[in-house]
Amino acid sequence: MRLEKASPLVYSYQSTRPDAENQLPKNASRSCRKLKKQIVFGLDPPIMPTTLSFADFSMSRAASELRYDNAYLIYDRTGQVIQEARGHFTNFKVTSATPNESTFLSDEGSFGLQLGSCRFISDKADASLESFGSSCKRYFDIVAELLDIRMFTRVGLRVITKKTTKDKEEAKALLRSLHLANLPSTMRFGASEDPEEIMFRWESSQIGALIRLKAETTTVDVILPPELELSMSNIHRSVTGLTLDVDYYTVAPVERSQWDATAWITQSMRFIKKETTSILGG
Repeated sequence: MRLEKASPLVYSYQSTRPDAENQLPKNASRSCRKLKKQIVFGLDPPIMPTTLSFADFSMSRAASELRYDNAYLIYDRTGQVIQEARGHFTNFKVTSATPNESTFLSDEGSFGLQLGSCRFISDKADASLESFGSSCKRYFDIVAELLDIRMFTRVGLRVITKKTTKDKEEAKALLRSLHLANLPSTMRFGASEDPEEIMFRWESSQIGALIRLKAETTTVDVILPPELELSMSNIHRSVTGLTLDVDYYTVAPVERSQWDATAWITQSMRFIKKETTSILGG
């Protein structure tokens, strides 16, 4: 028998004698003997760790939210918020309005306004989030000024990205190959051998982060306006892949006068890219 080095981590062997499959040289490494045992007994070869980076995922959605103590001026000034926002966003319109909560829509994205929070969401955010951050600043400044908000109890940035695969099994295999859970593949709870979703949370007295990886198929349904007079009234699209969902947020209160949406969001995005790439092994 002779051993041939196929890669830095995997060895293959070729037999020159009929009984060679049961023999290895005494100085063969432990990993080589383990691989030989797997091949002889028909076991699956070990899955080598996959390395990914944040750049391997495509942006799907970006969202930023401010939370604050109940701002009761919302009952008197929601109309002023709407009027002011119309001067800053393209095709701005109200989609729903109640005393405690209102939602709006524009070409830039969607907006939410509640008694204790406000948010901006974009499904076409730029990779650096510079334009997204600019939209957040304009909207948040309007809300904070008109509702007289001076302290934020929580500032959050959520980024959802996706790496597409041909099917869900490939997405699950990709998640498993990252070796993040560090668990052997075996049937658990009578459900499956490997997890389809993994979550980690880090939190201090100042800042926190939640990372979620999930193999899934997501659907997008778009209802087209009738005035377009198209042959189809809606668009239905399914996308399968590995979803990377990152929620980065403050734990300690933030003074409005000490916070700038554009600067914080773009800086946080750079930090998310760096830390996520490190976690994924890229």
